[in-house]
Amino acid sequence: MSKMKAGFTPEHYFAALKLIEQLHKDGKIPAYMFRNMLNAYADVVDLSKFIVMEEKEEAA
Repeated sequence: MSKMKAGFTPEHYFAALKLIEQLHKDGKIPAYMFRNMLNAYADVVDLSKFIVMEEKEEAA
C-alpha cells in the first residue's frame, strides 16, 4: 500500500473514487481512465461498489 499517504483512510480513497465515478458517468472522463484509477487502488477499496460503463454503452 505504498500509494496510501499518512492520515488517509480507505474511506477517503473510496469517497474520492466515487466522485471520479460520477465524472465518468457524466462523460467527463473515458472508461479506460476510470478503470485505470480503480485498478491502482484495488488493494485499498472494494471495486465491486463501482460501475464502469464501456464506451459502446455510453453512446447508447
